[in-house]
Amino acid sequence: MISGDRETEVTVRVDPRLCRGTGLCQAMSPALFRLTMIGHAEAVEARLTSPEALETARSVADCCPMGAIELTVGPSTGGSDRPER
Repeated sequence: MISGDRETEVTVRVDPRLCRGTGLCQAMSPALFRLTMIGHAEAVEARLTSPEALETARSVADCCPMGAIELTVGPSTGGSDRPER
């Protein structure tokens, strides 16, 4: 995502307290999410900047039945982060 001349970075985190390991996130985007040995989801990469990856991560987060996927948006050059969801 580009905002003016600055690229936006999104940090992806799966809350293990909420995740029930349905695998929906991995099924929707194996490039962004995988299941751990104990069956919980985790982000393959914690920070995303690609517009396509950002859009996919938002779609997957919106579909998570437990609401366990958190996206935090902030400029990639630093600054304060703000939760997207």
